[in-house]
Amino acid sequence: MKSLSKSLASQITVAIALLTLLALASLAAFTWFAARRADEEALRTQKMLVQREISSMMAAVPREQESFSVWDDGVIHTNKRDVQWVEENFGGWMYRFFKHDRTYIVAPDGELLLSARGEDVVKPPSFGADFRAAERVMTKLRERLQAREAPWQVPSGDIFVVDIDEVEQRPAILSARPIRPHTDAVVVPRGKESIFLAVKFLDGPVVNEIASTTLVKELGYEPARDYVPQPGSIGVGSQQGDVIGYYVWTADRPGLGLIRQIAPWASLVLAFAAGIAFYQARKLRRASAELQESEGRARHLAFHDWLTGLPNRARLESRLDDILADLLPGQAEAAVLLLDLDRFKNVNDTLGHRAGDQVIQQTARRLKDIVGNTGLVARLGGDEFAIVIASRNAVEAASELSDRVLAAFIPPFQLEGDTAHIGVSIGIATAPEAAAHREEILRKADIALYEAKKQGRGRYELFSRTMDDTVKQRRQVEADLRKALATGKELELVYQPLYSAEGRITGAEALLRWNHPVHQSVSPLFLVTIAEESGLIAQIGDWVLHEACRMAKRVPVAWIAVNVSPVQLRDADFARRCLDIIRHHRIAPQRIQIEVTEAVVIENPELAGTILGALRSAGVRVALDDFGTGYSSMSYLRNYPLDRLKIDRFFVRALLEGEEGRAIIGAMIEMARALKLKVTAEGVETQEQRDLLVKLGCDEMQGYLFSRPIRAPHFIAKFSSAGGAISPNS
Repeated sequence: MKSLSKSLASQITVAIALLTLLALASLAAFTWFAARRADEEALRTQKMLVQREISSMMAAVPREQESFSVWDDGVIHTNKRDVQWVEENFGGWMYRFFKHDRTYIVAPDGELLLSARGEDVVKPPSFGADFRAAERVMTKLRERLQAREAPWQVPSGDIFVVDIDEVEQRPAILSARPIRPHTDAVVVPRGKESIFLAVKFLDGPVVNEIASTTLVKELGYEPARDYVPQPGSIGVGSQQGDVIGYYVWTADRPGLGLIRQIAPWASLVLAFAAGIAFYQARKLRRASAELQESEGRARHLAFHDWLTGLPNRARLESRLDDILADLLPGQAEAAVLLLDLDRFKNVNDTLGHRAGDQVIQQTARRLKDIVGNTGLVARLGGDEFAIVIASRNAVEAASELSDRVLAAFIPPFQLEGDTAHIGVSIGIATAPEAAAHREEILRKADIALYEAKKQGRGRYELFSRTMDDTVKQRRQVEADLRKALATGKELELVYQPLYSAEGRITGAEALLRWNHPVHQSVSPLFLVTIAEESGLIAQIGDWVLHEACRMAKRVPVAWIAVNVSPVQLRDADFARRCLDIIRHHRIAPQRIQIEVTEAVVIENPELAGTILGALRSAGVRVALDDFGTGYSSMSYLRNYPLDRLKIDRFFVRALLEGEEGRAIIGAMIEMARALKLKVTAEGVETQEQRDLLVKLGCDEMQGYLFSRPIRAPHFIAKFSSAGGAISPNS
């Protein structure tokens, strides 16, 4: 009986053991299978995201080239082999705007006109190690160009070749486009196209960019010759299937991690087996949910801005393409509004980037509240936003919407105890009136935005063809100005003498003139504006100072004045550079006078004070020009190292209009005397004005009554003939 009991107990024990082992084996098998599936799904998702990002970059490079390759001037100047023009207009632009690593321009006969690596132009131009890959892509493009049916006119289609190849043992996207016209004014015969080739490497910083976008951890690149493919890798190669290398990473193993978590529990007694199985099921579901959430987050980030949650540029462009494709003539129109925040940089500079982020987020909320479901609001980057709407009357709808947006920016932004007043400028372009293609309508909206900011900000402007012509004209004028500065043949200084009350020359003001071969005499204000916007103002300022110093050595005038732009005084090195030029010409610093306006000291008072102080300490004279037209604060006159005030011509004209005009100038002169400053009256044109100024105690005068600005040879002759004592009528 006891033996039977033991046998039964053994059988039950064995059965229980077998059942336990079976349960544990089943549990282990299920766990292994589920973990493997989770790992495979995670790896599949990562490969899909990396492949999608590679494809996106391949599509982006030729699209980025399009803004420079569809251009009448590009066709004309490349066909003429105008290397200087090509370098100025293509040189480092593609790297600065789109981070293209190499840029090549090839003439129709195969001559290489431009070779740029990053921002640097290579001279003489050469493909170097890029030749083999470049030639393969360009050969394919030439074959396609030969197959087209007619010469290039206004483009109705698109021809380009883009592929991945190995350049200097690095993976790279190579994109070749023909440089073609954008109007009917230029025709390119078959086989006479210049080729625009761009190279963008896919290793280095691009790897980090892909890792950031796809959320793939520890992403790297390995050449194919040194690497055996692993599960966590994806091939990078040409469209013909030639693998150059691999993007490799440590594959996510959510299933393996799960097994490591539950392994200790598997050794517990069978009583806990059901609980362990339940726990495992819950963990698997959680891992799957996290994986789905991660994938959804990656998809969202691909088309949305992380800070505001608004659609990003990629989503905007996709939506704009859909809207433009659905437009029916006479039934629907579309409008693009580009928005740029005014005074946003001041918030970042004074309150910090956290406050700047709050402004961006509040701006997004205000725009979404205004637009609602009637259009798409997107953030393009930085402080730039865009709105796309469709309407039967796009101009009216966009204007009404712009008024509401401008009104929404009147209330200040509340930023954790601080208040910021931020404005907005808006540029509008409509379809199909302004353009029917995405790239063109965005470009024209950007031109309108530039016009709105130029007209004073806090407003909106609707694109017009005049604006487009103005932009092209300004670009041409900028190129002409660079050429004039390089040759030195079109720029010159003219000189207007300044006279004491007794009629003797006390000094002269050097005034810049540009004798353009086509436009003749260019407005000095327009010239300075173009120079400031193109970054040439410092170079022009140095040229002016050199010329003024040369003149000071030729004539025994006490001093020569040169005008300084506010942009020049933003350069902390300005004072040192000026003094180096003066020392180079070996003249006394007292023979040069720097003239600044009130806007200079108001824009950046600390830096302006430091620069002017350094110049004044070295002996250079400093004058405050156009006094009375700005803030005219006593604090500026007391705190800045000045030698003289120049009363603006507006007040001189008011002298003869009544007692009020005379009282104002009299007060200015008395204030200058109290501060031991000399006074110069500008724009003196009549004898009566001169007599009143002398009676009021004015030290110096300048204007057409005494002399118009005169060219250098006449100034030298006039000054020399009078021996330094020139009467107003001499």
